[in-house]
Amino acid sequence: MPIEIIIATVLFTLALILYSAAIWSGGKSPRLKLWQIIVFFLGLSADVGGVWVTVKFMGAIVFTPHAIFGFIALLLMSLHFLWVFSLFMTNKVQTYDTHRFGLCVWGMWMLSYLSGFVTGLQRVM
Repeated sequence: MPIEIIIATVLFTLALILYSAAIWSGGKSPRLKLWQIIVFFLGLSADVGGVWVTVKFMGAIVFTPHAIFGFIALLLMSLHFLWVFSLFMTNKVQTYDTHRFGLCVWGMWMLSYLSGFVTGLQRVM
């Protein structure tokens, strides 16, 4: 397996862990904490890094259902990060809608992650 794919896989898995920690911890308290914002940002950065490595390796963006879900989820996750970051910076309480949106976006991102995982396994086997 090419090293670029291994690096991308590690970055996407790191993003999975960090996204999950940030999103799922957000429902436990109405006030966002600095560690949640940092973990969310690191997850977003790992995801962007994984996409960048993959696109560089492929030489172009290939529009498969997996990639389309992934790009939409990345865009929505970025918007969600900006939303929660602005709430944190203005010291406002996170609403139920904020958290529910995050869970929906996380679910879409998981579809992309799992479809990439299954596709990758099929190629290896």
